[in-house]
Amino acid sequence: MSATLYESRWKRILTSQAYMIGYSVLLALLGKARYALLLVIVFWIILAVAQSRLGKGPLGQGRAKAEDILSGRKLYEEKNVREIQMKDEELLREIQEQSRISLYLSVSMLIGLLYFLIAWKQVPAIANAVAPYTGGGKLALFIAYLIYFEGYFIIYQASFEYALRKVGTVTTINTPQSYVVTDKGILMKGLIGSSVIRFPLPSDINVHVNEKRGFVELVRRSSKSIVKIRFYARNARRLGEIIKKKGLQASGEG
Repeated sequence: MSATLYESRWKRILTSQAYMIGYSVLLALLGKARYALLLVIVFWIILAVAQSRLGKGPLGQGRAKAEDILSGRKLYEEKNVREIQMKDEELLREIQEQSRISLYLSVSMLIGLLYFLIAWKQVPAIANAVAPYTGGGKLALFIAYLIYFEGYFIIYQASFEYALRKVGTVTTINTPQSYVVTDKGILMKGLIGSSVIRFPLPSDINVHVNEKRGFVELVRRSSKSIVKIRFYARNARRLGEIIKKKGLQASGEG
């Protein structure tokens, strides 16, 4: 799960509205094309991929390239995080709690998906219903598709908000499989791809060192969520000192 699921609610809503209008225009222009649903799903996937490529990094910073981080002086590296992670006896409890949160959110997405597939067949009926007021044609189709997408948005948003109320404050823990720390930032590698955190860190990030459990965390808190990026380390104290010195130096905290 990403912090963007919980932050900037109005930005998410406005972005969703813009996408729905765009989809509605596209489908109205396609008319009753046989593969219209397939095309809009493909379009949706392309937009999602583009957002992930062009969007912000894991801490909301502007995206940086891996080579930019690796061009700096290497200060610390862990290549086999899982070996250290397995020694953390409290991790299982945290994973179980995060799985419960994921289950609630997955159910909300499933409800939206069911609506998306079932209500699709009703679009022509909606277009016929609004045709007397719009003169029919592509304008009626546009309104029908927009109503269809708005229905999906309302159902998904309501179930999503219900899920958030059920779990209360959401804690998300992200653990890279390996990472490299340089004086320019951190390059993290996960199961799928890699991501980058630049130094200095954003001003709302706290650095938490837990030597007993063997990790350093970058923590961001808000009223509804706690996002943690956890770096398991053989020498958590040294890693913590490096991140505090290089990551917090611009804010005067290091």
